[in-house]
This record gives sequence, C-alpha cells and structure tokens, in this order.
Amino acid sequence: MKKLLASALLGAGAIALLNAPSANAAPTFYFGDGKKLTIFQMVQVWNVYTIDTGKDGYDSRNDVYIRRGRIGVKGKLRKDISFRVWFAYDNLGKDPDSASTGGKNQSTKVNREFYIWDAIWTWAADKEWANISIGYFRPQVGKESITTAFKVISFQKSHPNFQPRRHIVYRGPGRETGINWGGLALNKQLNFNFGIFDVDSYSGKKWSPMYAARVAWSFGDPEHKKYKMGYTQTYYGKRNGVTVGLNYTYQGETDYFKSNTLLGFDILANFGPIDFNAEYDILNRTDFNTNGDDYKNTVWSAKIGYNFKLSNGQIIRPAVMYSESNADSIFATGVVDSKIHSSLTKDYKMYEVSLNWLIKKDKLKLNIAYNYEEIGNADGSNMEGNSYIGVGFQFIY
Repeated sequence: MKKLLASALLGAGAIALLNAPSANAAPTFYFGDGKKLTIFQMVQVWNVYTIDTGKDGYDSRNDVYIRRGRIGVKGKLRKDISFRVWFAYDNLGKDPDSASTGGKNQSTKVNREFYIWDAIWTWAADKEWANISIGYFRPQVGKESITTAFKVISFQKSHPNFQPRRHIVYRGPGRETGINWGGLALNKQLNFNFGIFDVDSYSGKKWSPMYAARVAWSFGDPEHKKYKMGYTQTYYGKRNGVTVGLNYTYQGETDYFKSNTLLGFDILANFGPIDFNAEYDILNRTDFNTNGDDYKNTVWSAKIGYNFKLSNGQIIRPAVMYSESNADSIFATGVVDSKIHSSLTKDYKMYEVSLNWLIKKDKLKLNIAYNYEEIGNADGSNMEGNSYIGVGFQFIY
C-alpha cells in the first residue's frame, strides 16, 4: 500500500507540472536566401509502478525515469534543401527490472548514452514526387516503426516497432545510412518511398545492400498534405480517411544469411473522433549461417482510441492496444545466435488500456496506462507475465 501511495504522489507531481505555464515555441533563426534553423526538444518522463516483474523473488517497484529525450536542429540550407539532425538520451534513471520496455542507460554506472537519432538531408527536386533524402534514418517501412513515439495513441509502442527494426538492420533504434526517394502522387492519395541502405551490422566477406519499399494509398482525406517522413496516428478528430500501406525489404547474401526479407501490411483509419491502426509483418530469413535452416516470424498489433473534445479545446482520449509477436517454433529453446536470429526468440502478447489527456495536443500530454505482457517460448511453454501501471507526461517544444 505504501508503494502504491508513493507512486500516486509522484504521479500527482507530474500533473502539477502539466498544469504549469507552457514553454514558448522552439526558437527559429533566419539567414536569408531561404536559409533557416530551428532548435527543438522533445521529452517523455515516466513514472512506472511495476506490479509484477516477471522474475521470481523480485519485489514490485516504482521507477521514475526519462523514457525518451530528444534535442536537435532542423531547417533549410536553401529553399529546396531541408535537414534534420537530432540526438537522443533515453531511459535515464531506468531500473533494469522495471516491467516497461527499453534497456537502462547505465553502461558504467553512469547515465551517459547520448547519440545521433537521425541525420537527414532532403533535396526536393520536386516538392511532391521527387524528394531525395540521404543520411542516417529509418528505412521507410513498418508504420509503427516510422511513426515517432511522440505521436502514437498508446502509452507503449507495440511489437511491430521493435522486432522488425532488429530484423532488418540489427539495431534497436532501427536507423541505418542510406538514400531514399519519396513523394506524393494522384492528388496526394498515393504516398511512396523507395530506399537503398548499407546495413553494416551484417558485414563480412559477403556484402549485399538492403532495399526498402513502401507504398500507401489513402481513401478520403489524404494522410499528408505535403511529403514528409514523419507520421502520426491521430488527427485530433479532423480527418476522415483511411490509409492502407504495403511494406517490403530485401537483403541478399551475407555471412549470416542467404536472404533476409520483411513483408508487411498496415492500416490507419481516422473517422472524426475515432482513431484506429493495425499492422502485420512477416520477418523471413533463409539459410542463416549456411546450415540450411530458415525462420519465419510474425508480429502484429491493433489500437483504437476515441477523442473526446472538451470545451476548452483539450482532448481526453481513452485507448486500448493488443500486440503479439510469434517466433518460429524452431526457436522454442531460445538457444540461438543473437546476430543470426536478431528479431525474435520467444512469443509475446501485450495488452494495454490507457487514458490520455491532450492539454495542447501532443505538445503537452499526460498518459495513464495499465500494461500487461505474457512471455513464453514459441511452443507455448513457460508462459510468464509482467505488468505495470504507468503515468507519463510529454513535452514537445
């Protein structure tokens, strides 16, 4: 009871912060000839009370930490060349035994991980159909992965955010160096991206580039009014449209596999106050480590939320999420080479219900959520569970 009371008090402190006067907009500097630079920041601070760690003999515990932190610059070098370079500091102060996802930021007993998140330069040869981006960024596949955590309708991101990233580039953040051609067509109803990436995580004697493609079609209101590589799961009740996306990646032979692919489908539907999205991805690898074995894993999720608009312009949004990861049965033992099998070795099922208070849309937001996850081997054995109650607040400025 004392632990729950302490957690509630910490949550009340978060509410007090959210009721404080909001910060000014991000500062922007103009240099003439179309040049400009904006400094921006984003942060999520979470208070997570772990009810069950999923580990025998471990106490329930409370944990206050910075789940995600971003600081960076964006702007234009000239009217047709834009850029975005930002850094991340995630999981500062996180208890490694907290039930929420994400590893601790404590490599040597000090929270010191501060690293490049994205570094992108885009040339708009044509503002709609010919946008050429180069740098370090996410391949434009997998809607949950390419949607920032600051714009999702759930508290936690779903499984299609995590395993596909590790499957195609073997990095949790999901970034890699490459070049991408993207744009809009057919009255902005069609959104397309085609990229080629140098996945150095699988380097060795043999080398193959990774190709990525995404095509999305909107019915009703388009998803984007102009081309961009940032996405959202809500339009705060102002969109009436459905977007269906197809995702595909292919990488040929390396020292670790003969071929590696992702095939996925996603849908985003916004009907006034209703937000719905779902995704299904197949992660396939053939002849890994030259021993003739293959694997095919799947991940999927579904979320739905409803935006209740208040008289003061704020929004209250309840939301629910279910997400599942299914490992190939040959990995039921969990005894695998993590590099060869980089995406998934166990089955996961995640259930979440959340209440979101959008004080200033996503720029100033409070979340309260209950999350429960079941974890077990791919043959259905040894199912274990962990659960937590989370309170988070978010600033974008």
